[in-house]
Amino acid sequence: MIKDYRRYLSGLLIAGLASASALVAAPAASEISRIKLVNNNHVPQKILVCSAYNTQRFVKDLFNVIKHINESENLSGNDLIKLHIISGSGDPLSNLGVPLDVAKKYAEVNPNFSSSDIWLQDCMEICSVVLKDGSKAPAVFDSNRGRGLARLPRILADLWNIAYFKNPSNYQEHGDYGGNLEVTPFDDIMVAGTTITGPCKKFFEDNGYKNRMFLCDTDWLQVGHIDEYLSFIPTPFAPGGYTIVRADTGLALDLIKNAPDSEFDKISSYDKSFLLKVKRLLNEQMKDPAAGKGTEEGNFIELNQNINEIIEENVGKLKEYIKNTTKDYNRDIEEVFWPSLYEGRGTNPGGCHAYLPGVVNLLVIRDHLIVPATHIPAFDVAIEARLKAQGNNVHFIDDSPYHSSMGEIHCGTNALRDPERSIISARQVKAVQEVRNRFQQIHLDK
Repeated sequence: MIKDYRRYLSGLLIAGLASASALVAAPAASEISRIKLVNNNHVPQKILVCSAYNTQRFVKDLFNVIKHINESENLSGNDLIKLHIISGSGDPLSNLGVPLDVAKKYAEVNPNFSSSDIWLQDCMEICSVVLKDGSKAPAVFDSNRGRGLARLPRILADLWNIAYFKNPSNYQEHGDYGGNLEVTPFDDIMVAGTTITGPCKKFFEDNGYKNRMFLCDTDWLQVGHIDEYLSFIPTPFAPGGYTIVRADTGLALDLIKNAPDSEFDKISSYDKSFLLKVKRLLNEQMKDPAAGKGTEEGNFIELNQNINEIIEENVGKLKEYIKNTTKDYNRDIEEVFWPSLYEGRGTNPGGCHAYLPGVVNLLVIRDHLIVPATHIPAFDVAIEARLKAQGNNVHFIDDSPYHSSMGEIHCGTNALRDPERSIISARQVKAVQEVRNRFQQIHLDK
């Protein structure tokens, strides 16, 4: 038994992993074939969040969005989405501002655990296992982060009767957190940041993701998570069925350069003053590219321009990796560019984090996108215009408690998703592509 446990900790092979998971009631360890991460296209069942003293307003806003999604789409039964609250302060249900029966319909409080640690994405990756008969079942990967939420992954596994796995790495590094472990819809390619530890990387390679894992550069970020500049949104008209949403600092700088001063009225006075300086300098640089060199705002502009090159290069490499791995070499992978800005030291990217709330660090619930509010109207318009065109509903929420600690909405939430059910089916994607191809062919023939 000790030997099996050590083999599990080392993450050497699935047999060892299964032996260490034998205590989990369901599914049986002998039935497990591999780990499979769930993605934003899987049907959400529960959205997890912590109601601490500083997040109660955020939790209330998130509850209202979830309530709206349930009611506007007439969701019921297995489709109903519940907010699963970890209590850290007071009575979370009474703080939602609705009658108790309404609160209980769309929200629940974890009965076995409480904490004021708000980083629900950091402590685990709620995923699935593929069973030997080909079916899938929910599971949880404990990132072995420690701190306030250390016991939560195991408690959820027991509460929900799902498989439990633990990160073999004891380094407690940011790179092994759930925000750094993503997967593409449909083609099941794991996308992690270069900050992932060797033991954690090997664990996933040995348990389903060998030759199906791409590492994006996250060393330039202080937290070092891929969700700080990359996300995936299910999209029926996109080849492959999803869109890569990526941070674009160039777009953000262009929007600032052309925005009226009133655009910045709803942000803090310090940020408003600084961004107005950035705006003036950007316009000066139209005539003199060397203007403002060495100033605080000049360094900020140059830093973000350099960051954009890193993001562009990494997304380009990711797209090539997807094409080569899926052997769909001619696939035109859709990208959406969202305005984002980062701050750091000097002009060389290092120790960086989001300057304004990082909009790509979002939560996907069915075809609804829960996005950090930047409080700059031009940014919101740029985001909504493209996403509404492809059928998504966008909800902006003030996530100040997270942003002020170098995180955003995705970092502070988690989701239990049904690994057997999808929002968009492969058949739908194929049908849409056939229509698009026929349309293009008709116009080419003309």
